[in-house]
Amino acid sequence: MFKAIIFDVDGVLVDSMRFHADAWVEAFREAGISIKREDIYEIEGGNDRGIVRSIFEKSGKNPGPEDFESIPRRKREILDLSLIKPFDGVVSCLDKLRDKFRLALVSGSSRLVVGTVIENFFSGIFEVVVTGSDVENGKPAPEPYLKAVEKLSLSEDECLVVENAPMGIEAAKNAGLYCVAVASTLGPERLQHADLVFENHAELFRYFKSLMHD
Repeated sequence: MFKAIIFDVDGVLVDSMRFHADAWVEAFREAGISIKREDIYEIEGGNDRGIVRSIFEKSGKNPGPEDFESIPRRKREILDLSLIKPFDGVVSCLDKLRDKFRLALVSGSSRLVVGTVIENFFSGIFEVVVTGSDVENGKPAPEPYLKAVEKLSLSEDECLVVENAPMGIEAAKNAGLYCVAVASTLGPERLQHADLVFENHAELFRYFKSLMHD
């Protein structure tokens, strides 16, 4: 029986992935590396250091120490947080879930970005928050999810994870957690490592409803 639900943020709670991806594309372009939105979607969930490392590797280049600072900083400057909004029905769904479950957030985004999103839409809803700034090893390493479970003082089998990206699913499974995924960014076929895959948020909400009646 689940006692807590741990949510990823981008692509699960808020419709933000295209804005994050476009900001990364521009920041890397300015650093002399050409990428597409899809390159970011595939490694979504990683923290800033992981994303810089992955993109440089894919381009056959080695990042310098300054790249780990300057490119994410430039990405944050480009990203317009006012464009980011919750998916329809998310806020009311969370309000209902709070009656039965403890709620936590795990995001690869920086503490600054996650803090702004929480402040704007989810104030007072989440008991535990783990951001990309809070861990050494971001997704697909299990550390972000293990940290959330530890902060909740629960066992792994008492926690359910909601994800939308391959690296996030991998992180949850590496942490020994049950993971469901919603196909908001990539197609369902890319999310097959999850325990359950939902084609859209309406299906996800129906699943939550069934959990609340268990």
